[in-house]
Amino acid sequence: MKIGIVTFTDGRARVAKATDKDCRAFQERLVSYFKRKKHEVVAARKIVWNYKTARDEARRIDLAYPDVVVFNFCVWSFPDLTAQVANLLPGVPILLVGNVLPSHPGWVAFFASAGTLDEMNVPFGRVLGDIRKPEIQKQVEHFLHRHDPDARHQGERAAALLHGMRYGEFDGPSMGMYTGHVDPSQWMEQFGIHVYHRGQLHLWELAQRIAADRVEAGLAWLEKHCAKIHWDDKKLTPGPGGTLARQVRMYLAMKDFCKVEGIDFCGLTGQLDMTEWTEMCIADVQEALLNDTADWEQRDKQPLICATECDSNGALTMQLMHNLTGTPVLFADLRHYHEREKIYDLVNSGQHAPWFAKRAKNFRRNWKECHLRPALDFYFRGGGASVQFYAAPAKMVTFGRIVRRHGRFVMHLFTGSFVQMSRAKEERLAKMTTVEWPHAFASFDLPLQTLRDNYSSNHIHAVIGDHIAALVSACELLGIEPVVLS
Repeated sequence: MKIGIVTFTDGRARVAKATDKDCRAFQERLVSYFKRKKHEVVAARKIVWNYKTARDEARRIDLAYPDVVVFNFCVWSFPDLTAQVANLLPGVPILLVGNVLPSHPGWVAFFASAGTLDEMNVPFGRVLGDIRKPEIQKQVEHFLHRHDPDARHQGERAAALLHGMRYGEFDGPSMGMYTGHVDPSQWMEQFGIHVYHRGQLHLWELAQRIAADRVEAGLAWLEKHCAKIHWDDKKLTPGPGGTLARQVRMYLAMKDFCKVEGIDFCGLTGQLDMTEWTEMCIADVQEALLNDTADWEQRDKQPLICATECDSNGALTMQLMHNLTGTPVLFADLRHYHEREKIYDLVNSGQHAPWFAKRAKNFRRNWKECHLRPALDFYFRGGGASVQFYAAPAKMVTFGRIVRRHGRFVMHLFTGSFVQMSRAKEERLAKMTTVEWPHAFASFDLPLQTLRDNYSSNHIHAVIGDHIAALVSACELLGIEPVVLS
């Protein structure tokens, strides 16, 4: 990486002159450390103490196109100098480094400048301590990792891809969940996304017009590739007139409609409308297929992001993550925390893409893990199947969720993993919630208390790998406040 370094001092000429030697010594410690780590360094030639030095050094570093700029505080400095340099480095990630010595009030300057940048709404990182200490180096490297330029470019691309997309809002958020509501005008103004509204009833009517041979092909495909279809002659019934056929028809209708109307991603209410009528069906199979990488009509099917319960902010989160990775994106409830095992059970009735079962390129391996189980009487009067499986383990997973706070978008982000367990243990834990639904058992890289105090949705989304840097960059481009929890 290319790293710029700017060191600040007192705005009085006599004090600046008296502290110049010490400032350069502290700056050289940073230069030496970064060079040892094979970074390219562009250090300030002059210690910033007035407007001219602030302007000259900021412009010189800006012309070098740094990936990150370190603001170095080792003595007292005037916070307005920090503001002026930051103002001349728009869009460059800034890391404040404060040296802690009783004889050198860099600590004071560090906090004064942090407050200044907060006042200006300029994002920045903080490290407080001697760069020669391993624990301080670890913090600095963590910031650099989270601001990797390649990842940031990927995030910017993912954000830019949202512009011009069409979102299919098929009815609206169900069961009173405010976190799923959106303002179509805000989406268009902020993200360039058009919200196209159509009712589920329209899709249901289109489903009745799907050709019989397409439905029969879908039923045969599911029979062939699922681990088992648990017919019960009540909620999950076979044949072209059965409840699974209703779901296949609905899936094909949704897929066709999105293609005709140019819908790039969508949300489907499901509950409480269609699920409450015995003549209709639940939406689990439809949502799983839309989000997955395979069906019986497309050899190389791309996921068409669909959020259940028409959780539009969930769909936006998923589409941004999908733009970044190209893979399916998890949609789940934060269903339960098993305190003894330190494991979260992420469950939603049928929303998980079967790709998560094995994450294999060959869809047969993924679907071989899937059981189609009858819709639960407790929640649904409509019939059909839920797509049940257990997500494969993954060492690194990025979790996230876009919400609104006081009308402004915020994205909570953190990392974790999908844990490895025996099938017996997975089933034992699944029976404690809802065994008929798909499960992703996860460990989060943050305390439960942090999640409790900050996270603001019952729904959660995830992609495989560490994508924090890219998603933070995407948020900054989109005007979303990124909140990385740890």
